[in-house]
Amino acid sequence: MKKHLNKILFGSEDPKEEKEIESVSHFSRINSTWNSSQYNDFGIERVFRLFLVISKVFFLGIYIEYLSQNLSYRQRKITSEVYVILKTFLPFIVLYYSLWNNIWLFGITIYFLIETFLYVFYKIFLPEHNQDKTHNRSLILLFFNFIEVIASFGVIYAAGNYFNLPVSTGIDALYISLITGSTLGYGDYHPITDNGKLLVMLQIISTLSFLILFFNYFAPRIQDNNLED
Repeated sequence: MKKHLNKILFGSEDPKEEKEIESVSHFSRINSTWNSSQYNDFGIERVFRLFLVISKVFFLGIYIEYLSQNLSYRQRKITSEVYVILKTFLPFIVLYYSLWNNIWLFGITIYFLIETFLYVFYKIFLPEHNQDKTHNRSLILLFFNFIEVIASFGVIYAAGNYFNLPVSTGIDALYISLITGSTLGYGDYHPITDNGKLLVMLQIISTLSFLILFFNYFAPRIQDNNLED
């Protein structure tokens, strides 16, 4: 059973026999950014990069990465994938069981949402993926991140009174969030409060950020293909 599970998760290679790729400490990344050893940045770009790299220490993902540092490269990657998937499922569970009025679950959902927001900007402005050849895996995880953001905004919309029509079910909340996040805007729901308008604008900004990151993933890949040709 374990052999088949390893085959499903790790492919044809045994994770214990694969060539190890060294895990880089996040504090080494902070030090590298501080010393401008990787990015020749200055001004607002430098301040923003420092903010992004330092802010990660306040979120759970970096500590899961730290705890898995002694695992093999593929095992570390799968650990991070499990974390992303669990984060994605949480807001769906909150919506399915109508738990958006539970202050703890609501707070955890917002906490993970902020982490994902910062992660997207981190990937844009500190693009480690340019050196990572697992583009398809990164894009799949990016899709999960986008779904998490859609569901998390659904939780926020369900917990407040921001729209012209009541948001009484999880499906209503997901529907509003999806048409907002995809910038379709059918017109049946629209924000009528200042907070609602700010939330809608924030979600649209998140969609634009995902689009920027999406093309940021593809640009190095297209460039590499052109160089190979």
